[in-house]
Amino acid sequence: MGLTTSSTKFTAYDIDYQGNLNLLEEAVAARVKKFNYISVIACKEPGAEKVPMLHAKAMFEDELTKSGLEYVIYRPTGYFYDIAKVFKPYVDKGEMQLLKGYHGVKANVVDCPDFAEFIAKHMLDTNAVYEVGGKETYTYEEMAKLCFRAAGKPVIIKDSPIWMFSILANLPKIKKEGKHDIILFSKWTLSHDLVGKDVTGDHSFKEYIGEYFRRK
Repeated sequence: MGLTTSSTKFTAYDIDYQGNLNLLEEAVAARVKKFNYISVIACKEPGAEKVPMLHAKAMFEDELTKSGLEYVIYRPTGYFYDIAKVFKPYVDKGEMQLLKGYHGVKANVVDCPDFAEFIAKHMLDTNAVYEVGGKETYTYEEMAKLCFRAAGKPVIIKDSPIWMFSILANLPKIKKEGKHDIILFSKWTLSHDLVGKDVTGDHSFKEYIGEYFRRK
């Protein structure tokens, strides 16, 4: 279970932590032998405790590893579709905003079918933690350029200071709309390398982006 969008009713702690903890407790009570969990890369890195969408997952990982059940924890770097979906409004607008001084931050996002195959291949492993990424690693600037070019638009990338994200996340309107945690998560992902060492899949992010923007 995971909170993947803004919410005015629930937080990441309600879903990613407490929701999964409820499932874990039921699994223990039912004498289930193994519990596999999809987390997220870097959730245990210093500073991640200040990002609810990371911290909640890290808290649940701790509960799982001390539960006595066998487990497999998958920490994906991110997904092809998520990058395309997040970048598309900026491409449509004609300009992309990246963090000043962080254009070289990189990630090897993975295609969902490739990730699903990795999950199935390793689901019977015992007490394992995997940091799963795709075969291609790009900086966010390179990803943005791929999107613009696939859409047939000139590449226009502008800088935003990182401190603006903290101010934006704490605006009353943003908090009221339930977007505070998502903005902090975005700030984190755009300022930290997210490269999974457990590389999987044959799908190309570059090819995916080309097809995605041609369809759109």
